[in-house]
Amino acid sequence: MSFPRGPRFEPQQTSDVPGPNYYDLCQESQLTAYKRGAFLDKAERFSKDTPEGLGDYDNAKTGSKPNSKPPDFEDRYAVLQRKVEDLEKIHHEGKKAHQTEVDRLKFELGRNQKASAEHVDRAEKLKKQNAILEARVEDLKKASSTQQVELKDLRVKLKMSEHECTQLSAKQSQAGEIRKAMQSLESRRRDEAREKDRKIAELEKSATGEKKRREIAEARLHELQGKDDIELQGAREMCHLLQEQLTHSQEETQMTAQLLAAAESDAAAKQSSNLEHLRQQQFLLHTAAEEYGRLAAETIPIMAHEELKHKYGVLQIRTWRLERRLANSQDQIIELAELVRHAHDANILLKRQILDFEEECNFYARSLADRPQVTHPPDSLYDDLTSAMHDLYESELSTCQSNGALVASLAELYHLACDELNGAYIYVNTEHDRGRRISEGLRVELSDARGAQEGLKAELSKLHQERDDLSNQLSASARTLEESMASKMKAEQRGLEIEQEMKVLLQRTEAAAVSDKKAVQHLTETVKMSRMTEEGLRAEINTLTAELAESEQFQAAYYSLSDEVKSLIARKELAEGEAHQLSKFNAEILGHHNPAQRIVYVDRIRRELAETKHKLALTVVDLESARSQNAEFVRELEVYKSVPSDDKSRTVVTRILRPPLSALNQSTPPATANVNWEIANVGKRSEEFSFAI
Repeated sequence: MSFPRGPRFEPQQTSDVPGPNYYDLCQESQLTAYKRGAFLDKAERFSKDTPEGLGDYDNAKTGSKPNSKPPDFEDRYAVLQRKVEDLEKIHHEGKKAHQTEVDRLKFELGRNQKASAEHVDRAEKLKKQNAILEARVEDLKKASSTQQVELKDLRVKLKMSEHECTQLSAKQSQAGEIRKAMQSLESRRRDEAREKDRKIAELEKSATGEKKRREIAEARLHELQGKDDIELQGAREMCHLLQEQLTHSQEETQMTAQLLAAAESDAAAKQSSNLEHLRQQQFLLHTAAEEYGRLAAETIPIMAHEELKHKYGVLQIRTWRLERRLANSQDQIIELAELVRHAHDANILLKRQILDFEEECNFYARSLADRPQVTHPPDSLYDDLTSAMHDLYESELSTCQSNGALVASLAELYHLACDELNGAYIYVNTEHDRGRRISEGLRVELSDARGAQEGLKAELSKLHQERDDLSNQLSASARTLEESMASKMKAEQRGLEIEQEMKVLLQRTEAAAVSDKKAVQHLTETVKMSRMTEEGLRAEINTLTAELAESEQFQAAYYSLSDEVKSLIARKELAEGEAHQLSKFNAEILGHHNPAQRIVYVDRIRRELAETKHKLALTVVDLESARSQNAEFVRELEVYKSVPSDDKSRTVVTRILRPPLSALNQSTPPATANVNWEIANVGKRSEEFSFAI
């Protein structure tokens, strides 16, 4: 359905119908004008020029015709004609206003049809969206089912990983015990080695009892071998105990497998209950979506509601205006009826006057029957008078009939308009009430649907959170399982290595007893050599420390000399530049009149200029050092700053900026102040120099 382009709402046209009391008579004399007829006020009933006797008859005046109409009746007729024209104008204006109202109602009907078509399109779109949402719900169902399967698998894997972790932890504890036992054995071996060293030292010191001590050492070696055999036997017993613990742990794993099967059955029951709950939630979501679609299809926008309220108010105002116009028209109809009644009374009076004239004519005719015939018989006058009165009567009758028909048509038209407006008002009011009730019901349903939707969203977010937590736990358990497997492999390798080390240690202890004698002699020689080398190194260290102290003094002198050389180089450069400039100034100074003053003046200028240049160079050096020091301070402050001043974190407790280093600033005078003072002095002296020149 297409409409021409243009404004959506037709602009309200100003009515050409005049307002109330527009046709009311304002003069008091006009209110009682209908009481004074033309024949009653001005016309005379009998002629003033009546004959003096019965026989006297003015023959000279018989030839003149009397007037066919009274003079005031034309004015009355003109007034009635104007009123009829005014009524016709009012009728045409009312018809035009009715036509404009009909056009406006047609336009509103088209617009409402367009709005209904838009609502139908919107309902179709909402149906499509509902279908899309149903498809998404199905997808979510499938995804939830897959997630439940994955969750079940993850739980199984988690249980397996926990079981393996417990096994690995038990094995790690066993490996730790073995490691502790090995460490204790190693410590014992070291203690025994130390004891052997001590005894070897004693054997070295006691040269006289070497044979006896050798026998004691051999006996001690046999004892140590016996102890090693005893410790090896204890290690074997420990391995046997570990084997028994392993069998016990396997039995525990079987028990945990049975518990895992029971837990899986419980999880399956819980999963079925969760699936049932999910189906109920999906059904609730489906019903909420349907209710929301129906609500969106039947809901009227608030702008349309406000527009209908505005139109209702405008229609009510127009109805009041039409009622007022109808009341005015009814008053005018009553006045017109009064005028018609007055015209009817005037016609009756005229008829009576005509009858009186006829009686007079008959009387005169009877009285003049015996007289001779006149040249102009009165029949022509009588015929003219009769025809004129007949015409007047017919015109009055046609006028009254037309006025009555006009009044009847106007009354019927206004009644029809009022009935139509009343019907439209009732229809609009009923539609408004129905829309308001529908909107209230839809608001309630919308609030319920929104609450249900929020609850479903919260439950869905909880399910997603649980799924993420379980996936994280599964990944963590997988990582711990891998780590435990790796640690298990390492523990097994470490056990094998420990066994090999035990064998190697046994072999080494056997070989150590043989090589102890050789090692004792070699150690005594190495101890003597190490003592001699240590004394030589101490002497060299003392000499080097003395030389280093002397070199520090030379270093400080070198640094001071380098600073003086830099200052001398700067002064040399300044002196060369000033000599070049003074050679230029000599030409100007040679023009002075007094040679003695000229020489003194040149010397003073040279001295002051050299001093200023030297101070300027020193200030430049100080300024650079101050800048570098300031940059270091700024970097230090930036390092100490914990929170930037332009980007503070919005937390309950916020760390503040570190206060400035006031102690450092108070202990060391600022270098920038000295630099500024030197620059100011240099500026003053340069001004004095320019003024002197």
